[in-house]
Amino acid sequence: MRVLLISPNRLRLVAPPLPLGLAGVAADVKLEHETQVLDLMFAEDPEAAVRQTVQEFKPDFICLSLRNIDNQDSRHSQTYFPEVKKLIRLIRDLTPAPVLVGGSGFSIMPRQLMAYLGADFGLIGEGEVNLRTFLRNWPGGGWRHCPGLIKQRDGAWQINPVRLLDSLVGLPSPALELFNPRLYHEAQGTAKLPGMIPVQSRRGCPMGCIYCTTPLLEGRRVRAWPPETVAARLAAWHEKWGLTRFYFVDSIFNHPLDYARRLCQAIKDLHLPLEWSCIINPAFPDPQLFQLIREAGGVRVQVGNESGSELVLRHLVKGFGLEQVKQTLNFLAAADLPYTCFLLLGGPGETPDSVQESVALLEAHKPLMVNLTVGVRIYPGLPLHRRALDEGLVQPGDELLWPRFYLAPQMRDWIWGYLEEVTERNPHWIF
Repeated sequence: MRVLLISPNRLRLVAPPLPLGLAGVAADVKLEHETQVLDLMFAEDPEAAVRQTVQEFKPDFICLSLRNIDNQDSRHSQTYFPEVKKLIRLIRDLTPAPVLVGGSGFSIMPRQLMAYLGADFGLIGEGEVNLRTFLRNWPGGGWRHCPGLIKQRDGAWQINPVRLLDSLVGLPSPALELFNPRLYHEAQGTAKLPGMIPVQSRRGCPMGCIYCTTPLLEGRRVRAWPPETVAARLAAWHEKWGLTRFYFVDSIFNHPLDYARRLCQAIKDLHLPLEWSCIINPAFPDPQLFQLIREAGGVRVQVGNESGSELVLRHLVKGFGLEQVKQTLNFLAAADLPYTCFLLLGGPGETPDSVQESVALLEAHKPLMVNLTVGVRIYPGLPLHRRALDEGLVQPGDELLWPRFYLAPQMRDWIWGYLEEVTERNPHWIF
């Protein structure tokens, strides 16, 4: 079967992200099918590129990966799924091939997006193995039992139970050769810096943050590739394409701690001129790991602190407290490891005092950059959604496909002017 995989994402915030998830799916699908990827990130005329590819490749099946739903910006909200709907309409005019949609963005709101997009099928969760299972049984009847499949039946959306992979070990290496990794490596985004190639070493997040979709997408049990496998991937990509800059997309790089240490050592043992960054969770501060990150080529880390207020951290159920945040920042400074921070402002329990407390904390520690977000995106089924329902901020019938944000009442008129003052005296802070 000829399978066309399309990445419609053209968003270049900070840096253009190579579609790592789709690269993993492509590597798995091409084990059994003739596979082609159409990446629209750098296409001068996306519509023309779709027309040409469909006409020349003549796919039997088309799969689209929806990475982002919106920009999660309460002040200047932008949605991306309308462009995917236009793309599906174009495909309908070009070919009778069925259209399946998947990806992390899609998996957050599958029913709402299926109703809006008009695709034939959707696939929720991890696409590797599951998509190949679906395609292997197409067009016979076995495809109907594919884990995570969403389809319409008798006028309603039917979703098969989602099944996460028990292990990542048997998955093939992401098929970067079907994309243009050198272009992603050099292309600039809004940060005006050279790009970084995404790499994943593990999936799953044990934390209980009330607003976060990662446990929904990856589960709470951490599954990982052997550290040596991940390091070997970096070495192979460096040898094949000269790639030197990488970004670990793992939701928490420093958990499990022993795994993180072994991964850093494996990268260090490559003795290659690699530079990389990752996300650190303050729940697991460790000075030895931070030192090892720097020795292994880590050039900066992102600290997922979200707040500098004990009260707000507790309301967000972050799983760590203010002292752990301070300890993490102090350990990073002692290891001479540059870091950036996040402030997610306006959530439950937030007040002007707590905002100023958070700002004062980070001004004292002086991170490279602080990314400021006002308002917390509400996703269906998460604890924040239930709280918003209880407080009357959203109604039971609200689908939430179009962005809705939790913003504490005291914040709505005050915070914008205050943050203008903050960013004026801290030009490396952005919002």
